[in-house]
Amino acid sequence: GKTRRHGKMGMLDDIAARARGTGELWFRIPMWSAFVLGLIVLHAAAPGETAWMTMVWYAAALILSTSLSNTPLSFFTGQGAGLFMTLDYLFRGTPLPHPEQPDASAEERRRGEVGFWTLMPSAFITWIFAKSINNSALYGTRWGVMGGVVYAGWYMSFPAAALFGYWMRTRLGYGSMPTAIEKCYGTPATVLYGLIIIYRLWNEIWSNTVVVAAFYSEKEKTLEWWLAVVASAVIPAVFVLMGGMRSSLITDVIMAFLGLLFLFVILGIIGSEMPGGVNAIWTYEPAGGWWIGAETALGASLLQGCLSYPFHDAVLTDRTFLSRPRTMLASFFIGGGIAAMFIILYSSIGIYGVFALDRMSFYASAPVARSLGPTAFAFINLVMMTSSMSTIDSTYGSVSKLAGLEFAGWFRLPGDTRTRLGPMRPTDIDNVGMQHVAIARVAIVVLAIVGTLYVLVDTSSINATEVSGTMVMGIGPPIWMLCVWKHNSLPGKKDGWRQAPLMFILPCLTGIFFGVVYNTAAVGSPSEKAGATAMMAPFRMGVGSFRTFLGWNVLGHCLCTVATLLGFAIHQLVWKLEPVDPPPSVEDPHTGQRVVRPGFEGVFDDAVTHKQKVLKVVA
Repeated sequence: GKTRRHGKMGMLDDIAARARGTGELWFRIPMWSAFVLGLIVLHAAAPGETAWMTMVWYAAALILSTSLSNTPLSFFTGQGAGLFMTLDYLFRGTPLPHPEQPDASAEERRRGEVGFWTLMPSAFITWIFAKSINNSALYGTRWGVMGGVVYAGWYMSFPAAALFGYWMRTRLGYGSMPTAIEKCYGTPATVLYGLIIIYRLWNEIWSNTVVVAAFYSEKEKTLEWWLAVVASAVIPAVFVLMGGMRSSLITDVIMAFLGLLFLFVILGIIGSEMPGGVNAIWTYEPAGGWWIGAETALGASLLQGCLSYPFHDAVLTDRTFLSRPRTMLASFFIGGGIAAMFIILYSSIGIYGVFALDRMSFYASAPVARSLGPTAFAFINLVMMTSSMSTIDSTYGSVSKLAGLEFAGWFRLPGDTRTRLGPMRPTDIDNVGMQHVAIARVAIVVLAIVGTLYVLVDTSSINATEVSGTMVMGIGPPIWMLCVWKHNSLPGKKDGWRQAPLMFILPCLTGIFFGVVYNTAAVGSPSEKAGATAMMAPFRMGVGSFRTFLGWNVLGHCLCTVATLLGFAIHQLVWKLEPVDPPPSVEDPHTGQRVVRPGFEGVFDDAVTHKQKVLKVVA
């Protein structure tokens, strides 16, 4: 008996020693204490309250399961030990991987990299926005299940972004979108692109928090509504501040599982309320029929989803540079397909709303949840929290990379030994230090505050999709042109295309003009709305409520393409800048290892982690 007790005590001592060795007790103990205190206060203040209790438990599960990133590589790329690896280390003593170490073995790097079962659910759940579910339900009130298909048209962004990222990595050798833009289009274009990304990320904060807030108050701007808005922004900020991309990826996996589970529970509940069961949801049609123009709306969403929409979402494009190229491709195609199906199925909320509430085209999620009773309300609330926080945490991850690497890369911080300043790759760990992580964390706090305050101005989540997609149509043509960019065949040979800032700037300004006009028609003064509507009216295409949106986007994309070609001609023929050298190495599609280009032997950049020499020459 004594031997057994001593053995158990020794095992507990070993676990305690390993826990102290992780360096995470300093924040886990206060977090557990805050969680327990919060439960006590909430129970005392509002006994029997379920919605807020659900949020507290959900926040605790996400925050307490996250990992603390102690290295820039883990913070910006998500590489390193995850939750299960940490538990395995604590209880069995299995060594944790440290892929950032110069002497790390191939096996250690493999264990620490982002794999399919991490990236696929992360990519999937980060695009199941709370506003997307709400908008799919809204479109369901207009066009039935076809409304979900319409909204899923924007999810063509998955294959578009994946194919682009794969080409950039394996054919051209770029390690991030900003580094490619800076190389081919110059510093002004990179700054403009960064501002566009900030606009998108800022949109994601307010447009997702307001959807969750609708479940805590039937009226906007009440105390409960504001508390829900703030909590929706603060909870993901806390765990992303701790772990960066690693926290985002780990919590995304958890939330992807929960999101799918809650979806099928909700479908079952709605099906039980519909005469004829679940199948009746998809065949139901109101007495007056659905709105006309679903095909027109689908054309508009496919146009943006394929040509421009994916490239203004850093949450999506950042993930195309994670994991091995082939793994990323599979993750995005499968994850994107699941996400699109998820969104289509969620149009059922709007369809049931038309059936049960006998009204069409309203913001459906919260009213339908209340009409279904407390059980359905709780589950739909959980789905909205899941989708909102998974999107917002990824938004924080993207803004941290944008500020900490791509903007801060223009400044020489301590430990940075580069000869040329500019956007930094997250794998450049010889120059990226904890100062960059500190800047990233400050950016998360700033975005949380600024994004939340905007709900004082606008609370319509649909505007964040239609308006922002129109506003940034100009980035599509120049970014797709990167795929066919002709670089110098040898270092300094000057037989490639010249750097062309106007090739990026002109179409972006054109797209912004089209977006401003469209936005004015939606939120301007009565006279401004009339003027903007009159300007767009001659270009309408199709039928129904999306005919202006489709026509204006077709015209805008065409003119943005013309502006791209005009900028290209100016720089190749008139304003001649230097021709562009390519990155000296590309990624192997299977292994992700760097492979040097013929003629570029001995030329290295920050893509080669720890200044390792590349393994072979491209055939």
